Amino acid sequence: MLMYRQLLQPKTVAEAYELAQKHRLAPLMAGGCWIGLGKWRWPMMIDLSGLDLRYIREEENYYAIGAMATQGDVERFEPFHTYGRGILPKSVHPILGVQFRNMATMGGSVAARFGFSDILPALLALQAEVVLHNKGVMSLAEYLTYKERDVLIEIRVPKTPPAVALATLRKSVSDFPFLTGALRQDETGYHIYIGCRPSLVREAVQAGEILTQKGLAGLEEAMVAAASELAFQTNSHASAAYRQAMTKVLVKRLVQEVTSWT
Repeated sequence: MLMYRQLLQPKTVAEAYELAQKHRLAPLMAGGCWIGLGKWRWPMMIDLSGLDLRYIREEENYYAIGAMATQGDVERFEPFHTYGRGILPKSVHPILGVQFRNMATMGGSVAARFGFSDILPALLALQAEVVLHNKGVMSLAEYLTYKERDVLIEIRVPKTPPAVALATLRKSVSDFPFLTGALRQDETGYHIYIGCRPSLVREAVQAGEILTQKGLAGLEEAMVAAASELAFQTNSHASAAYRQAMTKVLVKRLVQEVTSWT
């Protein structure tokens, strides 16, 4: 449940940024779909729904996904059905139900940096960028460690994606995942991203380097490396040991899928 005394509703991104700097403890609210996960009491909230950021546009070199575009918008956007073999619709489709996805925003999903996110691994594999009001354009990987208070405007994904794969493990349909993963193979080699450990998604650098150097001959070694180099924890969805063991399976599935591109 969310409780607040005052709701601030800026009409421009600049106004939203100014309010965010003036009221540094006031949360920025996009879709607000995860507020039921805890009990929150704030003196004020900054509502971003009036900023005209709900869009998905095709530009010359990238697709621009406005911060207030919903997961449902991404799921229904026709070019995304074939883009990267449908990786973006695949990343949002398992998230709860249609009603939820029609409210949950892409900007909120990215800015919140949820450890259980299905979306972040896919965007990292695509080498997505974000556009911020103050900082401007930066890579999503950099943004995940960005500490400054800013307003997310849009997410950009390249129009010509590399070979990518996505996989998630969950106990049942629409349940929270207990492990997420994505993989990219491009001219620099293999890059593997594992999330829901249950903390924020991280790249399994050593595993990617093994695959880059040895190809499929190094798959078994890469599976072990990914499970060893990342930290895992236990929560109500899965134990640390189970997550670690299943990371090997996840990496194998990702490599097999991306191999099918060629």
